[in-house]
Amino acid sequence: MATPPRPAVDTTLAEAISNHKVGRIEKALKGYRRVLKRNPVHFDALVLGGQAAYAAGNQKDALRWLKRASEKYPDDPQGSYNLGVLQQALGNTLEALNAFRLAGKAGPDFAPAQYNLAVTLFETGANDEALDYFDRTIEIDPNHADAYAGKAFVLRGQGKIDDAIATYKVAVGLTPGNAKTWSGLGISLQMAEEMELALEAHRNAISADRDYPDATGNLSDALVQMKKPAEAIAACDEFLARHPVDAGVLAVKSIALNEAGDAKNYQALIDLDRLVQPIKQSAPLGFTDMETFNKALGTHVLNHPTLITSPSSHATRKGKHTGHINEGVKGPVAEFEHLIASAIDSYLDDIQDLKHHPICVHRPENYELAVWAVVLEGEGYQVPHIHPAAWLSGVYYVQVPDIANAGGHDGWIEFGQPGPEYHFSAKPTLRLVKPEPGLMVMFPSYLFHRTVPFESEETRISIAFDVMPA
Repeated sequence: MATPPRPAVDTTLAEAISNHKVGRIEKALKGYRRVLKRNPVHFDALVLGGQAAYAAGNQKDALRWLKRASEKYPDDPQGSYNLGVLQQALGNTLEALNAFRLAGKAGPDFAPAQYNLAVTLFETGANDEALDYFDRTIEIDPNHADAYAGKAFVLRGQGKIDDAIATYKVAVGLTPGNAKTWSGLGISLQMAEEMELALEAHRNAISADRDYPDATGNLSDALVQMKKPAEAIAACDEFLARHPVDAGVLAVKSIALNEAGDAKNYQALIDLDRLVQPIKQSAPLGFTDMETFNKALGTHVLNHPTLITSPSSHATRKGKHTGHINEGVKGPVAEFEHLIASAIDSYLDDIQDLKHHPICVHRPENYELAVWAVVLEGEGYQVPHIHPAAWLSGVYYVQVPDIANAGGHDGWIEFGQPGPEYHFSAKPTLRLVKPEPGLMVMFPSYLFHRTVPFESEETRISIAFDVMPA
């Protein structure tokens, strides 16, 4: 087996590392290239150069160099580990899983590899195996708080609430300033109906990071569970004064308003008739008609390297989803991005009279897009969810089963119904939209939405996107 060369660090590599450390990425990258030109298998230059290339937006060289490091030096976990981190960042979950397995094998006592293997296993739905690797991480590093928190999250999802609470308590003991871990403990305590302790945990989360939206959202949900919607609304408003279009907190506020019987403000916030906008698209440049365009999009999605079976942690059930398809080789997605840009302008023109609504008041000057695809077959569907990182979201229908036209609502998209993880009793306002190829539906990211389950041998392909402030 080859072992990584560890010669005395020459001046070129030393300068590259120095530039890398202080953020002069382009200069660092030039240095790593010079080293690799002299020695194409220099381990440190491959690994650090891969990191620098990704930071500079050069995914091609980053992947090429880190793959070479992993292949040439399989006994060193750093090459495969960094390759796994990169694949994970690119949304290539299965490739990340393979890389982390190699890193874990090469470094059985290398905690970062074992931990990331556990996380990726969870993302692919292999929960029991994920628990094994969280335990392995803890065995290597008994103070690895993230491993305890990850283990607790999996246990909670398996319904092992007492075990989850005990494990979260270890995690918050190790990192008392971690808002996410306090929130996880609070949710688990809610599930155990230990409501006062749950409130305390959620408030500790806010104390740890008052700008962490889930902390406020979870506190507000607990207050709704305790039949205190007015206090929930107040908690949301305190957060929204600083972050007025946070999707997660706006979603919880909509539930609290409905629970409080404040129909006027509830309807003003969700306004499904105005804020949900179906927009029929026309064929973009380079395509003769929508049928040709949709066929190209469908082929691109079904052959996309990031398409995987959706784990239970995602909104998709009995289906598949991709990573971001507006990265790397875009194909017809490049033209699809132009359709999104036009749809955003059309949407905002249609609702411009809602000038006091947060979606209009806080329109971002610049935005970036995240675009991914969902493929449903057989009995596939999506559970109620929101898009917490975005300002505006949308879905475009590429291919729709005939059952959507059979007279019922099978396969339709429904807006307004919160997910079962929220504690509500008041009947929400709902709106159903019938999908059809070439239809794009735009909506604020905080609106709950789901796909009505359907049974069909045909495939349903949709492309979802988020519009996020840049």
